[in-house]
Amino acid sequence: MATCSLREAPISRPSRVLIDIPIGLPWADAPIRPCDRLARQLLGGPRQSSVFPVPCREALAADGVDAARKTNQTRIGRSIGAQTWGISRKIGEVDRFLLAGRAGRCSIREVHPEVCFWALAGRRPMTHSKTTAEGRAERVTVLRRFEPGISLLLSDVLSKTLRKDVQADDVLDAAVAFVTAEARTGELASLAETPSHDPAGLPIEMLYLRTWEGLHGWGQA
Repeated sequence: MATCSLREAPISRPSRVLIDIPIGLPWADAPIRPCDRLARQLLGGPRQSSVFPVPCREALAADGVDAARKTNQTRIGRSIGAQTWGISRKIGEVDRFLLAGRAGRCSIREVHPEVCFWALAGRRPMTHSKTTAEGRAERVTVLRRFEPGISLLLSDVLSKTLRKDVQADDVLDAAVAFVTAEARTGELASLAETPSHDPAGLPIEMLYLRTWEGLHGWGQA
């Protein structure tokens, strides 16, 4: 998977940045984030497994997966898996970045690629896993309606990168976040319930496109 420090990301000018990284984190009174529960419900079937459990803030400071599991179990009564631990460094980086107020006027919000694809596909979850040829083709078909050059973009990025750094599904995930970010603010909806913020004040939500009309003329039949 491609890696990039948030500090190095090109967000110096005011803008909206959508990222596939959990922002608001669970705690003892809310061990499962409402947006994760809602995302699993609307995706259903095999795609719901793409919504990983999110660790509590204290577990992010652990020096290994075993310590993180113990801390998470103690704090919120839930363990974490290897996949969750695998992205914990990125979760911690985003958490520290936002809590330090380093985003400035840039609006950094959370999305989940499968929820974004669900919205763009007429509120229909993807049938195939994104790691399969069928899944990639399915997602390219959805994106092509909003970004006709997606196939060329995918080929170009893959030709200039190594697979150990960037996979095809990474590019498609980034593309669907970009398409969603292009919407006007009023056309974005949020998977969110009470509590809507964690104890540190960060929002617990996932954004997605409410209607296609918000895409600056894209998606017209």
